[in-house]
Amino acid sequence: MDGELLRWLYHRLLDDPTLRHSRNCTYGDGLIALIYLMAALSDRSPRWASDKTNWPIWCRRLAFPSYSQLNKRLRARSVQTLITQLNLELRGRLPSTGDKIADGKPLVVGGYSHDPDARWGKVPDGWARGYKVHVIADSSGGIDHFAVTALDAGEATVLRELVTGTDLQGAVVRADANYDSNPTYQAIADAKGKLVAVRRKPGTGLGHHPHHADRLAAIAKLEQSADGMTSHKRHRARIEQVLGHLTNLPYGLSPLPNFVRRIHRVHLWTTAKITLYHLHQVLSSQAAVAA
Repeated sequence: MDGELLRWLYHRLLDDPTLRHSRNCTYGDGLIALIYLMAALSDRSPRWASDKTNWPIWCRRLAFPSYSQLNKRLRARSVQTLITQLNLELRGRLPSTGDKIADGKPLVVGGYSHDPDARWGKVPDGWARGYKVHVIADSSGGIDHFAVTALDAGEATVLRELVTGTDLQGAVVRADANYDSNPTYQAIADAKGKLVAVRRKPGTGLGHHPHHADRLAAIAKLEQSADGMTSHKRHRARIEQVLGHLTNLPYGLSPLPNFVRRIHRVHLWTTAKITLYHLHQVLSSQAAVAA
């Protein structure tokens, strides 16, 4: 499958003359993006990917930039935008439903790292230092939206920022207790969707403050109906499957390698990994149809 992904990326990024050549640069944005995606595909550094002897023989006819040139071009907005647009293009080829799931996944760095952007934050088994990727995933398996923050960022706060300007028309966004707040319910409602999140202390009182209508409806559905909670848990399990698939592919979003530090590099690396995940989904679905 790795070879199929590389071949698809090669033709998508280099068959387009506008991406292969640039008026102002010796090397086009398509080639720079291809080299970086090759690094992500192989879980190696951009320095490794800039050495053409590490590539398949059929790719070695390409003229490669030096490592310093590659690093400079990777900071260009046009290259980063190209990788982002490629991810959106691949996501658009996958099915979309009205069932969405919101969650976050820690991206931990070593305790001795000097990365000034990494922060201490809660993880399932205690405390760690690093970053977090926040996702809104579709129950069909695609990742609709994501953001990368320091590990101490609040999940509900990031979700409110993530859905700003987003159209969730008719969608139901399911989440855990970290997202249970009136401002978050309001933000999802403003995006034309509905949030359903469990409370940290189900069955307790609501106090005297007013609550968003969608929050009251979610409490009634989850706490007054056994079927409602069972259905919610079944849908929530889907995010574990999506994140498990994303992180367990050979070229998936595994723990951050030591050459991915500072938040701009973490964001670009995460974008590349999610792009490869979507490409895997697209090629797998095409193979299933062909079979």
